[in-house]
Amino acid sequence: MSRPHARLRLACALTFAGIATLLGVAPAAATPATPPAGTLVPLVDCVQDAPLGAVTARTVVLGYRSTASAPVAIPAGSGGNDLTSGAADRGQPTSFGPGEHHGVWLLTVDAAAEPDLAWRLGDGVAAFAGAPACTAATSVTLSVPDRVSAGGTVPVCATVARMLLAAPDTGTVAFSLDGAAPLTAPVSPSGVARAELPVAAAGAHTVTATYQPAQGSSLLASSGTAAFTATAATPSSPLAVAADSVVTGSSSVLVTVSRAVAQGTATVDVMTADGSARAGADYTAVATTLTLADGQASATVRVPLGVRPAGSPAATFFVLLQRSSAAVATASATVTLPAVPANGPTAASAATSRVGGGADGPSASSALPAGDPTATGTGTLTNAGQDLAFLLGGVLLTGGGIAGILGLVRAAALRGPRP
Repeated sequence: MSRPHARLRLACALTFAGIATLLGVAPAAATPATPPAGTLVPLVDCVQDAPLGAVTARTVVLGYRSTASAPVAIPAGSGGNDLTSGAADRGQPTSFGPGEHHGVWLLTVDAAAEPDLAWRLGDGVAAFAGAPACTAATSVTLSVPDRVSAGGTVPVCATVARMLLAAPDTGTVAFSLDGAAPLTAPVSPSGVARAELPVAAAGAHTVTATYQPAQGSSLLASSGTAAFTATAATPSSPLAVAADSVVTGSSSVLVTVSRAVAQGTATVDVMTADGSARAGADYTAVATTLTLADGQASATVRVPLGVRPAGSPAATFFVLLQRSSAAVATASATVTLPAVPANGPTAASAATSRVGGGADGPSASSALPAGDPTATGTGTLTNAGQDLAFLLGGVLLTGGGIAGILGLVRAAALRGPRP
């Protein structure tokens, strides 16, 4: 290249560099994104080799553990998320959530060509060589609620899995809360173990679940952890029971169980008990369980009442609260059944009339029978005969009067003026 051409190329390069600087688009050196030291730890779950003729295909199952409180993003091939040799970007994940995660990445390589391959994540490196075989490796995924109330229990569920194979159906899982003595539960045929752990104090807690294979099994032990927060228990409001008033003719009475503060869930058994009123005759016995959900201030139950005979005196029975999950302020309520009036006076004794002159004149009983006119008895027949005689006499008198009036009219017509 001649000297003039070299000078021209240099001038052009300097010109372009100056323009780029003025426009603010000068290229900057890429800096790898790295999380704080120890935040991310790469995990090799298992390795499975499969000879394919002269080549051995190595399948690697990988995971990671993150102590960050939020997801961390690291680009593939940036120096903080790549393979130690060969291509840096082989499809590895680039976003890493909090906690421990297994089986998030499956990689297949040539075992002979890359025998020392490893995954570099953050400031940690996980080598593929020496990892357990996928036919024996297990993993534990632990599930717990985010928040529970202190003083109760926390339900925990551990799922045991094998990489690339079905879940184990034998063995046990030991659950431990904050490193305390473990509680052991068997693994079900679907690889699940459950337990209820008591939580005494409020605050942050960690549950550890460790899978222990059955004796003689070729499987490997594994463990998982999960965190939750226990909140201070809210004092429950005491329960009270009250019954509505009962009036004559009521077919039932409403009983109400209530509380002043509707916080938390409360359950209580409601039962009736005899007083002077008897179950099966005066009322129907009731025995039930009421549940007041969080936010519910009251619940009711209806007690059927029987039909009490005339003349029954006032009677009482009781409604009791038993086996309550909350404190009880009023444990019983009294139900009072009013007296039932007796029948009033009979018509025979009440239906009388006076005949004759003034107030001091003689009186006589009504001619109407007090009971059934067809009933047997001397008095009834005598009264019936008198009534029949009076009826016939009235008819005769009425008939005679009508005949007399007709006669007078006819006579007057015959006595008309003569010519």
